[in-house]
Amino acid sequence: MSPFPYSDVVLALALAPLGAAVGAALGRTVALFGPHDPEPDDDSGPPPPSCPHCAAEIPFLRGLPLPAVRGFALRGACPSCGRTVPASAATAVLTAAAFAALGHAFGGGLGGGSPVALAALLLLAAVGVPLAVIDARVKRLPNPLVLRSYLPAAALIAAAGLTSGPDWDGLAGALIGGAALYAFYFALWFIHPAGMGWGDVKLSGLLGLYLGWQGIGSVVSATVLAFTVSALLGLGLILLRRANRKTEIPLGPFMIGGALAVLVLGDPLPLLMAA
Repeated sequence: MSPFPYSDVVLALALAPLGAAVGAALGRTVALFGPHDPEPDDDSGPPPPSCPHCAAEIPFLRGLPLPAVRGFALRGACPSCGRTVPASAATAVLTAAAFAALGHAFGGGLGGGSPVALAALLLLAAVGVPLAVIDARVKRLPNPLVLRSYLPAAALIAAAGLTSGPDWDGLAGALIGGAALYAFYFALWFIHPAGMGWGDVKLSGLLGLYLGWQGIGSVVSATVLAFTVSALLGLGLILLRRANRKTEIPLGPFMIGGALAVLVLGDPLPLLMAA
């Protein structure tokens, strides 16, 4: 029996419009981040989020992945030039789909039926989709979205765990998963920096929190899925002569997509081991 008072289908349909609205609002952050291709001796760091029209910096709130400009999410008006920062249609559509999928999974038992757990899951989709779009667009996973998501994500996961039982195993799994996945990506970056972006390392800890919360096996499954799909895509592009071995394919969208897929569909590792 579903832990949620309504059916999983109704919850999915209810959350889809919310996801579209959230995606349209946070989709305005996509245009704030441009490409960053530094020279080998350039240690100045990536440029801050800025208006695509006048290049004025758009500040973000401390501890939250949101612009610190009143009304920016709704109107998108730059505080310096007043022009509207365009929203990302792809972000709105993908966030609506992610909200609906997570709502369906939540209605089927994901998160243990806790409303706080649902909020934590929706936060991942709300931030993860714009990050995936930005990485696919300019090969960046910007700090204002990645690092500022850690605190609210950890707070919501902790609140969900403490109000459900408490779920000490889930909370311990979140800590272990976040630390382990970060250590894994850091090791890959340390061994071969040219093959792994530092943004991927910073994102890994956030995804590890969510995946470890559901079980350590989810961390393994999502990681394998991300690398497998990205490798298959790269191979396909090479066969189609759209890329070569030196072509950079951003890993962030596959990391985020793999994490969401495992959360929504469940960890396939136990089934594979049983077989």
